[in-house]
Amino acid sequence: MDSFVNQLVRMPRLFSHLLFKAGSVWASPQDQPPTATEPPAREQTVSPIIPRLCSVCDEELILLELLVRESSSISGPIVEIGTLLGVSATHMALWKSPTKRIITVDNFAWNPWGLTSHQHHDLTYQMLYYLIQTNHVELTVMGKDEFFSSYAGEAPSLVFLDAIHTYEKTAADIAWARKVGAAIICGHDYSSQFPRVVQAVDEAGGPRELVGTLWRLP
Repeated sequence: MDSFVNQLVRMPRLFSHLLFKAGSVWASPQDQPPTATEPPAREQTVSPIIPRLCSVCDEELILLELLVRESSSISGPIVEIGTLLGVSATHMALWKSPTKRIITVDNFAWNPWGLTSHQHHDLTYQMLYYLIQTNHVELTVMGKDEFFSSYAGEAPSLVFLDAIHTYEKTAADIAWARKVGAAIICGHDYSSQFPRVVQAVDEAGGPRELVGTLWRLP
């Protein structure tokens, strides 16, 4: 698995190739033809997809790796709120214990490239295809509020929060993680660019660890 995942992390051209494939017959076994309001990706103007900007930066990956490896000694899945393209999930799959599962949650309602929800889902599904098929990653397609209310699994060993960056949503994300007994709660974008994230994290006790904008709660 490691060699395959490393190729995904280190092959930026794969993203642009998959962008033209998203929505085609092989992008996902769950594909359906685009609707009239969702034309094929090649007929749209989209912004460039830069893989390194779809995840935490290299400096922040150091802390994320330490947290994922720490979670390996704790029972329960890793839960990621906010999949985007699955780049962070791919990194975490490299570091987790072989039997630990990653549940990554996204409703594909937003992306910065002008892709439709259908295209965004298919591209992400293809990027995570190997990890999904080998049961390392479970891609859960739903809004996080619905996921929070329906989750009935084991207490997560780690929750990684990187979705909507408002105060209300970040505070709700942290509250859910604590309610279900997550052993490690961490997230992204603790910075002046996202003051509401800073406010919510500070009110929850402030970062126990902070590298770049990647934070971990006490």
